Amino acid sequence: MLLSEYRIKEFVDELASKSPAPGGGSASALAGAMGISLASMVANLTSGKEKFKDREPLLQEILLEAKKIKESLVTLIDRDTDAFNKVAEVLKMPRETEEQKKARSEAMEQALKEAAVIPLTVMEECLKAIRLHEKALGNTTTSALSDLGVGVLCLKAALYGAWLNVKINLNSIKDAKFVEDVEKKARAILKQGTELADGLYQKIEEALA
Repeated sequence: MLLSEYRIKEFVDELASKSPAPGGGSASALAGAMGISLASMVANLTSGKEKFKDREPLLQEILLEAKKIKESLVTLIDRDTDAFNKVAEVLKMPRETEEQKKARSEAMEQALKEAAVIPLTVMEECLKAIRLHEKALGNTTTSALSDLGVGVLCLKAALYGAWLNVKINLNSIKDAKFVEDVEKKARAILKQGTELADGLYQKIEEALA
């Protein structure tokens, strides 16, 4: 059964268990999925209202894009845990002969690269989602401003959580060029996402004052 198909209580109980997966990576993807779902909720609450009639095309655009991002992040909940499990499987490979050691080392490098790329993808999706909140702010009902704020906070947490998972996997990868490229990309996403999320949160808090 996929993690994304668990009931909420089942998922958090599994997260709380001594099993190392699901862990922070899957939790980050889930936080991101919750964040973008709140943007969808706010757009749905606004859609069809006479006051926002002229914004209807934009609202439909937000809803369509949010659905894609949500589905991607839900898939990434499982992909992150699968990637961790692949690393765990490589650790069980024999290493008695030189050939076995080489095969194990190569398999580990590949598994770790995949484990780093998946949270990087979570970061990319979270940045898209934060930008979608920017589109929604000012074009959706003010009665759900707090929900947009919570969505932004969920996405910022997901962004940082995914960043930590990128980092921990990069620390064990030998391919220096791969590490440099992924870290550079992740840092750029983190900077953009953080600045945008902080700015949106500030605007929302001020609007609620």
